[in-house]
Amino acid sequence: MPDRLFPRWCGALFALLPLSEILYLPTDAQSLYAAAAACAAAGLLAAGAARLSGAVAARPGVQLLLALAALFPLVCSLSRMSSFLRATVFTRVPLWVLCLALTLCALAHALSGLNVCAMWALPAVFLAGTVAVLSGLLTAGELQLSRLAAPTAALLPQFRSLLRLLLPDTLILALSLRDSSLAGAASRGLTAGGALLALLSLRTVLLLGTHTAALLPYPNFSAAGLAAIGDFARHGEVFFAVPLILCETGRCAALMSVILRVLPKRRS
Repeated sequence: MPDRLFPRWCGALFALLPLSEILYLPTDAQSLYAAAAACAAAGLLAAGAARLSGAVAARPGVQLLLALAALFPLVCSLSRMSSFLRATVFTRVPLWVLCLALTLCALAHALSGLNVCAMWALPAVFLAGTVAVLSGLLTAGELQLSRLAAPTAALLPQFRSLLRLLLPDTLILALSLRDSSLAGAASRGLTAGGALLALLSLRTVLLLGTHTAALLPYPNFSAAGLAAIGDFARHGEVFFAVPLILCETGRCAALMSVILRVLPKRRS
């Protein structure tokens, strides 16, 4: 395992958190503002928690609490990924099989430690960003800017909902960094991932409209289906979803690595 967690790896690790929400986020006219605000707030909290990570690293009781706290978001993430794959791609595969496969993939990744999870987060985030930008460019001609709305108080419920989803992972991973100098990288990663989340939410509204997007279980996924490159990539939503599933699997692996830290180490 690498001895040092580089800032760019740390930034990519925290960018996974908002990117993991893209497939599931309900979308309306206020999603752009809610996503940007929630990720900015989570970024500030991540920076504060990361500054404390050096102090809590030597406290076994705190590490145990972090491991226990990581169980809930981990189970929720594996559950919603399995449900998404069952509803969209693997419709005939039992849910428990999908959940088991995802768990084993994340566990195999987590056994290498948090630093390795962060290292592999960098190409995953790059791939997700590239595919998202390409998907946006392919649908740019169909966007209707008249659907863009000004921010209103209606964004607050979605802001609170997204912040509740981001906070557990954000605080657990930030407090597990063991290096207070990574506070800025954690904050920048969340902000950058949040910017992409906000822009894709905007694309979905401009492409589908608020009413159509509200009727779809996975609006950002459905909007990506309108992007195609001839016959090669007629199912643009699949190409769009694969790197995002990789991002969420990486997020699960990072949470698992926090849990594995408190288990007794086998002596050789």
